[in-house]
Amino acid sequence: MQKTLLTKLTIIVGLCIVFLIGLSMISNIIYERQYYAKSVIQEITQQHVNPQEVITPFIAVPTTVTPACQPDASDTPNIKSKCESPYSKIETVFATQTQAAQNLKVSTDTYKRGIYSATSYDGQLTFDQSYTFADTLGNVDSTVTALSNDADSIMTSPNADKTQLTQTITHWNKAKLLIPVSDLRGVATLPTVTINQKSIGASYPQIPMIEDLTYVEVNIPEDVLAQLIDPTSQQNKETLVATGAIDKNPDKSEVDRQPSNPKDNQALKITIDLPLFGISNLTTVPTGQNFTLSMHSDWQTPNFIGKALPNTKSITDKGFDASWQNQYLTVANNQSLSQCISTPNHHCTIINEPTLDPDSQSYNPDSFDSSRGLTADSAAVAGSNQNVLLNSFGVSFASPNDVYLQTERTMKYALLLILVSFGTFFLFEVLKSSRIHPIQYLLVGCALFVFYVLLLPLAEQIVFWQAYTVAASACVGLIGWYSYYVFGGLKRALIFTATLAGLYAAFFGILSTEYLNLLLGAIFCFMVLACVMVMTRKLDWYKVT
Repeated sequence: MQKTLLTKLTIIVGLCIVFLIGLSMISNIIYERQYYAKSVIQEITQQHVNPQEVITPFIAVPTTVTPACQPDASDTPNIKSKCESPYSKIETVFATQTQAAQNLKVSTDTYKRGIYSATSYDGQLTFDQSYTFADTLGNVDSTVTALSNDADSIMTSPNADKTQLTQTITHWNKAKLLIPVSDLRGVATLPTVTINQKSIGASYPQIPMIEDLTYVEVNIPEDVLAQLIDPTSQQNKETLVATGAIDKNPDKSEVDRQPSNPKDNQALKITIDLPLFGISNLTTVPTGQNFTLSMHSDWQTPNFIGKALPNTKSITDKGFDASWQNQYLTVANNQSLSQCISTPNHHCTIINEPTLDPDSQSYNPDSFDSSRGLTADSAAVAGSNQNVLLNSFGVSFASPNDVYLQTERTMKYALLLILVSFGTFFLFEVLKSSRIHPIQYLLVGCALFVFYVLLLPLAEQIVFWQAYTVAASACVGLIGWYSYYVFGGLKRALIFTATLAGLYAAFFGILSTEYLNLLLGAIFCFMVLACVMVMTRKLDWYKVT
């Protein structure tokens, strides 16, 4: 008798192992389809537009630096001494206050490839900025000294000081407002820029001021610069003359028109309206002194990403509103961005390329995070190319119907479903003295297995809960109809069918509670075990045949 029981249990365990092998094959199909879906989205980004990362606009001012020259003591008068060649670098001027607003409309129908689609967004980005130059001018070295025709050498005389200090020319007439966007294909029309209530046209750079950074630029009007820089200062006046911002020979009336108190005019109001569209996620790099970002969208399931979560957020059926303000990240970006851009000979690169999957960014040991900053010594090492990864935050427009993730989670309960179904069959056999052949176990297991075969292709066509309902109803109906002939009665068939339907409903409830699924799964296992123990508490297993 016990040999028959052991044989039946062995057969059931063997069938479970066989179905586990089949389930692993279905899992491979899920990964394959998921990979194919990602490759299609990647193809869409290559042909249309990538995820976007926008750096807060800032002013860049080119400068020319002549390094200090210290002749050797052995040098004789009137002999040229070799010195380092002049080089150019970029000085940055960040806004003292920035209020950024992003209004986005999200769609999953813009870019489609068969059953696959990429979540795209289209909206308007607005930057209201204020620049105060009183403190900034003190940090920018605007000492002006005429350079020799031969930049590699300096003529000395017996009566001249043989030591030449570092000399810097700030080209204020070439100052530009930069609006960095990671993929300019997403800027369908050039942004509208207003400087001190004056509309200025933006353009794509003909010769990029900063290499490896994509941006649109706006020329700062010379009359605005002439008001911002103190014309009463001899250094700044020489700077304007050398760079052409003012006339070298102004008449008296022109001089009299210069503001008596330039600090009252050292404020620049800039408004930027940037149309932007992209795919999957949008991140913003904050810069300046006081930065705030507010975002509004019609998307109901946002996934906030980056180095900071929003300070406030509101998510409803109509969309979401969120706002960010993080002073530490802003200051860290200021330091890293300004030091990288001012590195001589462009030996520093700003990384401004977000990925489709923001949680899987690889770490490059040659790169460094802006939160750690860039030391002045490391920035000045000639020939050492360095990368700067700036701090950013934003939102990922995750699809609420990720069929592959949900199907994969359903697969985790597949073995439990098969075990409970086989266990119910086995209990009917031992408690009601039914005779169930191993082939019948096999056919019921195949019907349970077909559920997962139906679920994935249905979920790719319709909403996941609808696909789950259709697949589960088909399998429960088929097994219920077959169990009527297995048990030889309607009552037992109804009990088994109701039990199986309850299992599918319970598993879907567990899957729907994303943050409690482990707890509910553990409670479910405990309840199943308790039911089996209660039902078999008076069973004499030695008499089971």
